[in-house]
Amino acid sequence: MKKQILTIFVSMMFALASSIANAGSFNIGVTGALANIEGSGTETTNAGDSGTANSNSASVDNKAVPIASVFAEYESDLYGLVLGFEHIPGSADVSDTVEERTDTETSVTGDTTANSDDRVFKANAEVENYNLIYVEFPINETLFIGAGLSEIDVNTNEVASSNGGNYGNTTLDGNMYRIGFKGPLGDNTKYKFFYEMNDFDTLKLTSTGNSVADETNTISADLDVEMLKFALSYSF
Repeated sequence: MKKQILTIFVSMMFALASSIANAGSFNIGVTGALANIEGSGTETTNAGDSGTANSNSASVDNKAVPIASVFAEYESDLYGLVLGFEHIPGSADVSDTVEERTDTETSVTGDTTANSDDRVFKANAEVENYNLIYVEFPINETLFIGAGLSEIDVNTNEVASSNGGNYGNTTLDGNMYRIGFKGPLGDNTKYKFFYEMNDFDTLKLTSTGNSVADETNTISADLDVEMLKFALSYSF
């Protein structure tokens, strides 16, 4: 899913709400959430001409992260079907702690001298710019289920000593599922309380700028985000 798809969807939602305003309601609101962010991944080091390939795996998580978002949605009279768009500003760390390792450098491209230098790497990825398009289906007057397509930016935030190579940042697409309760609070206000899970695509990155030019490292990782959310909206 590309960011252009999100833009087109939001434009279509506004157009739909304007053209059939008497057939449903347009809701604008905010949410508060506690999120559990979990990641697991493997870094593989290229063997090069004479070295030995190796892999290092780790799992990290950050629990009960407070998150706020804004959303806009069109709630139709067609079985109560809801079409919506949500955005979470800001960022959150994937792990509570900074991951660290020490490597021994034995060679550098363009340097004929044999080296034996310890080099420290630190990393702690963060996620930001979460965008979501979704649909919700009522089961009864209060219970509903929903699904959607999400995307999120992942920043690796690694710190490598010397010329140890770096990973870039990327955007991941994902699938969202939710279930919860909703209802009116007043004449024009509504609430929702729900559980949401986001299953993102596998993250794959290749390092650049390594001390040995033809020996790149690769990362393969999975990212999952679960949230308990409470939403308030105004309808017109």
